[in-house]
Amino acid sequence: MLRITTEENTQAFTLRLEGRLEGPWVAVLAECCRSALPKLGGRRLCVNLNGVMFVDPEGKAWLADIYGQGAELLAEDIETKAIVAEIRTNCADAVDGKSRH
Repeated sequence: MLRITTEENTQAFTLRLEGRLEGPWVAVLAECCRSALPKLGGRRLCVNLNGVMFVDPEGKAWLADIYGQGAELLAEDIETKAIVAEIRTNCADAVDGKSRH
């Protein structure tokens, strides 16, 4: 189960996630993101992962994709910080032409 709520202010449009980002919930989140893009109005898109308990490989791939498009990934606890650090490292390596095999 994944709960997605939105928070808006003058600086950002934030998707707050709670639960497990896996399986069919990845597609639901992608659709929420697509519907949020027209509402940005020059604000940055943030994905708040602080309530996430688990992210499967498809979820990580989606987060990496949206991060690569300029979204900000927010994390405070050890587990979500590790997920964000992995995504940032992999994206930086991809830009540098490195492979992490």
